[in-house]
Amino acid sequence: MSNVSLKQSPAIDVHAHPYVANREPYTPEEFVRKLSLAVIPNRIPEHYVRVSKQPFPGSNMWVQILIQRMARYFSCESTLEEVVEHRNARAAKFQDYTRGLFRDANITGIVADFGYPTPMLSKKDYAELCGTRIWEVYRIEPEMVRLRQECASFGEFTERYRADLAAALKREGVVGLKTIIAYRSGLEILPMDEQAAAEDYPAFQADERAKAKALRDYCLHIAMEECTKAEKVMHIHTGIGDGDVVLPKASPSFLLDLLRDKKYLDTKVHLVHGGYPWVEEAAFIVSILPNVYMDISLQNPFSGHGVKRILSQVFEFAPFDKVMYGSDAFTVPEMNWLGVHLFKECFEQVLNTWVQADYMDAETAQVIGEMVLYRNFENIYQKQIKEAYV
Repeated sequence: MSNVSLKQSPAIDVHAHPYVANREPYTPEEFVRKLSLAVIPNRIPEHYVRVSKQPFPGSNMWVQILIQRMARYFSCESTLEEVVEHRNARAAKFQDYTRGLFRDANITGIVADFGYPTPMLSKKDYAELCGTRIWEVYRIEPEMVRLRQECASFGEFTERYRADLAAALKREGVVGLKTIIAYRSGLEILPMDEQAAAEDYPAFQADERAKAKALRDYCLHIAMEECTKAEKVMHIHTGIGDGDVVLPKASPSFLLDLLRDKKYLDTKVHLVHGGYPWVEEAAFIVSILPNVYMDISLQNPFSGHGVKRILSQVFEFAPFDKVMYGSDAFTVPEMNWLGVHLFKECFEQVLNTWVQADYMDAETAQVIGEMVLYRNFENIYQKQIKEAYV
């Protein structure tokens, strides 16, 4: 019986962020901090003592796997210090280094959220850095923050906000809009309430991080409406992220009323991060709603060895054509690179257990692996991906 192998398969990363070259070589501590999801840097106690091979303080399983895989890539000893030394030497020519990682992982496209980091990085520069196709999802929150300073009245704000989103959706390479409302007021989205939104506007003008729930919900509805008109995709951050997330309201299950709204039946919605750790809830949602999809980013690669478990869980309910590969890479190209390699390793293991259990033959399992890695994106986004930056 032949085994499933995804090593040569292309991958399209459906959720990642841009970055630029580090100006100076990283110390081991700086590199670990770049790899962390934590907003607050790890505090290392004074006179902290490490023994040989002890992981660096603040590193977790995903960092350990990255060190191990990069040591193999560099043909060096699998310690943080050795890996960072080799990395710094190669990354002196950052474009060559980045493109080499992308070729090694066979990354053929990225859907990038340029809303982070701020100030926004150049799409042209990032495309040239990676040497692959780049599409964009346009984040709505920076638009809201900018307009709050320019618009004296709620009426002016909403008029310009809607017009700006409509214009953004017409730009070359933009496949949809994205919201991080889960970081601000949570995913329990209420029906549009113009009066309540108007009452929230002064608080939002005074503080861009104000909860202003009615206003934020109202703005998400406008974004959904504009995506519907433009036949573009609405990306919604679900599940965990950095420490600002409203965790009690971050489960994708809170989105059900919004997603079931009759006026959004034809709106394609992409559940970014697949609701991790509520991946089973996301999998159920995409199984019952025809235009809702999910990706496996952030939990891949940041849950480390958990990626294998997650892939098995997701496909307990999710249809094979509703799930896409992603990484949520956000500071360094090693995130994109390991995202693909770890995902392939883990998915190969899951797919081969399905073949061994006689759930399917190896050819079917191979196709399912390729669907998640790139074919599903091409099918789901076929109307939106005619143009890319490269």
